[in-house]
Amino acid sequence: MSSVKSALVVDDAKGGLGQVALRLIRLGIDSYYAKDVVEAWLLAQQEADSIRVLLIAPGADRNGIARILALLRGHASAVPRSVVAIGPSPDEATRAGLRDTGVEWALWEPYDESALRMVLANAMAPAREGDTRRAERLPTTLLGRAFKGLHRRDGVVCSLSTDGAFLEMPHPYEEGTRITLEIDVEGVSLVTKAEVRYTLERGGADASEYPAGMGLAFREMAPDARERLARFLAEQQRRFGV
Repeated sequence: MSSVKSALVVDDAKGGLGQVALRLIRLGIDSYYAKDVVEAWLLAQQEADSIRVLLIAPGADRNGIARILALLRGHASAVPRSVVAIGPSPDEATRAGLRDTGVEWALWEPYDESALRMVLANAMAPAREGDTRRAERLPTTLLGRAFKGLHRRDGVVCSLSTDGAFLEMPHPYEEGTRITLEIDVEGVSLVTKAEVRYTLERGGADASEYPAGMGLAFREMAPDARERLARFLAEQQRRFGV
């Protein structure tokens, strides 16, 4: 299996994604550009080992996208194969069709490179044993602080759901460690008890797939904090949801 991760950009008849592949290269992400699903199918066959995510224009042929996604997912089932819609925001009927095709996230114009990087990092992230959030997690860039007794370690919450988070940091706590987590959400510190479900160490086997840090499962959270979290995630869903 290739250790290289790449994105396949699939355009539609409007040809609006010609610059996306170049933006990805500037972000350090290998990418391929296909002007339609026919060309994308050929690239998917040739580069199935490396392609981690499809970035598709809203008008791309959905049957063709479904066929490509089935090819990629069948090639190596242990590797994530995500789909992100990118481009002008379409009507609700088109969005529904994209959801049915398996599109997980969307970047509707206008968006900046920070949002592009954040969504791609989450779309390319590997599934981890004990991570129950994959279907519902949303990309974020929130400051987080993990406390174990008097010890504190700071990081960035790069994905978040109602029941867990991934906290990016160079030196995560060990699996099974119970901590107190503070997350800065819209100027307010959200506090929850959490348990470390898995860790990724810098320089480890997964380093090329995802940043060092730890996957957390929330254990205890005050009702007002849970309500604030739900409101924030609803806003993120509107921003990045299909």
